[in-house]
Amino acid sequence: MRPREDRGPVCGAILAGGRAERYGGVAKGLLRVGSETIIGRALAAFAGAGVHDVVISANDGEPYGQFGRTIVPDLRPGLGPLGGVEAVLAALEGRAAAVAFLPCDLPGITAAELRALVCAFAAGSELLAVAVTDDSFWHPLCVVVHNAALPAVSEALDGGERGVHRV
Repeated sequence: MRPREDRGPVCGAILAGGRAERYGGVAKGLLRVGSETIIGRALAAFAGAGVHDVVISANDGEPYGQFGRTIVPDLRPGLGPLGGVEAVLAALEGRAAAVAFLPCDLPGITAAELRALVCAFAAGSELLAVAVTDDSFWHPLCVVVHNAALPAVSEALDGGERGVHRV
């Protein structure tokens, strides 16, 4: 990746565009961990990390309307999480320099972990910062992406690439 030049505000996005096939039609983000939905936990983590402008990436916004957030549908439905990344980067262009993405099925993320990821992005010069666990496993959907990466994401989708980890 090439270095970025500007540092500006970071917005947040929860990737919740799945078809809920494995959960009998129930959107994963609405599943409960204790008394809280997974999306509710993600929104709390974002708030605790100082990221208050958060959107939800979903093609069916109805289940998520209760959270009072902007719902961003894919520009090209059916392309998986990378399609959601493209849509959010495009929707937030001019509103934020970068977007911190979280998948909707990551109920254990903490505000401290998210804050560390955002800080790593802010301190670096690359177009993205990816979460890596202690065992060196990296999580390509738990990432901060600069808006300047939008053309590369769109180009990858144009070329048939759907794997987030490859882009």
